[in-house]
Amino acid sequence: MRPLLLAVLFALPAAAHADPTTATLSPFLDAVAACAGRPDLTLAVIGVEPGQTALSREQAEEVRLAVESRLQATGRVRLAPAADVVRIKGLREGTTGLLGAEAEAQIRAAFSGDASVFLVEPRRAGETAALRLQAITRNAACKATSEPLILPIRVGAGVADIDAVMESAVKAFAGMAPNAGTVEVCPFVAEGGHSTCAGVLTDRLVIALDAEARAPNRILKGARLDVRRTPPGTACAGALTARGRFLTDQNRQSFMELEFQRDGAVLAPTGRRRIGIEGLGCDPTPRPFLDHLAATARTDAGRLTVAATATPFSAGQRLEMRIEARARQNLYCWVVAPDETAFVALPVRDNAASAAPLKPGEAKRYPRGYGLDEIVAGEPFENLFACFGVEGGLPPELAARWLAAAPGADGEAKLLQPPDVLDLLDKIRATPGVTEATARIVVR
Repeated sequence: MRPLLLAVLFALPAAAHADPTTATLSPFLDAVAACAGRPDLTLAVIGVEPGQTALSREQAEEVRLAVESRLQATGRVRLAPAADVVRIKGLREGTTGLLGAEAEAQIRAAFSGDASVFLVEPRRAGETAALRLQAITRNAACKATSEPLILPIRVGAGVADIDAVMESAVKAFAGMAPNAGTVEVCPFVAEGGHSTCAGVLTDRLVIALDAEARAPNRILKGARLDVRRTPPGTACAGALTARGRFLTDQNRQSFMELEFQRDGAVLAPTGRRRIGIEGLGCDPTPRPFLDHLAATARTDAGRLTVAATATPFSAGQRLEMRIEARARQNLYCWVVAPDETAFVALPVRDNAASAAPLKPGEAKRYPRGYGLDEIVAGEPFENLFACFGVEGGLPPELAARWLAAAPGADGEAKLLQPPDVLDLLDKIRATPGVTEATARIVVR
């Protein structure tokens, strides 16, 4: 084959795969070189602004890495690891015992370059992101801005990063209510039922508000912000409140809405934002309360089981529940209704036998096995019989609250209202080593 033909064939793949994005960077790099006063450039690609909501955090990192790759492909740029200082610091400390002064020096070196490159005005359209590169020289005397770049991104369930949406809404709230002294955080509401994701989103909002409360500008001005969290099931009231909703659609896509209110007026609403929940460790499925309670129970069949002796029970039939323990533990059982109210079933006040811990392998039937009167099924209903098993018993304060609502020789059990039920549930589940078991009581 002739040399000229060989040269053409070897040149074809490079031309066929030339990246138009890389070609559009030449005018930008010319402008940066003119700013820096040197042709060979060292650039620190910082990335997108933390508060932007066009891209999720994963997508923003992908875009930053893609920009670095395009810059390197021009053959005109060296990259300073400005966005990777945390990794550098962790590596050095983990392997060489880096001193504080040395860490500071390395961080400064990581940012040293002819210019810092920011990714500005990100816009997302389908599976691509459009943005501009803006370079600012080290002495901040000159800047250069590129033409818009179009980059591919991976599209998953998340369009907006949850924390970025929270931070953006909190900043907007702080701008509209700069003198706010207290904000009441209402629990996120899951549309169509209960979802563990609603609680996680409430946690993320509290974190974002706490960061605002500790912001240097706020501290320097003495503008204190108290962040208060309303307990679940309690009416949320206050001059300033934060209210959120969690939603899912038929395609299992997740959404959130957040707004602040001052005396009924809406401040800083986010609107409905589609979010990715993959990293939250929560179940987005909205469920009725009893289903939610059973699905989130800390069950361990190797330690404790509960079962109804019939499913369903018929009117006039004796209601019984079989409780079996495979480890020594004190039991705290209640009957929970769909409306989030509950009656304590065990232990019974002034009844030492009902408070005695079950031994490994021991099984009892409630109520007869505890010396209590029989219960006969009447009108149709569906409740949940749920037990907590705790080796050594609940902490004294929780045990006292539980027994105060328990039945006794002198009267029936006290009907616990939703705020008490939800608060007790949260606190008991936070007890180290607690085990749960649940079973439906269905009367047809």
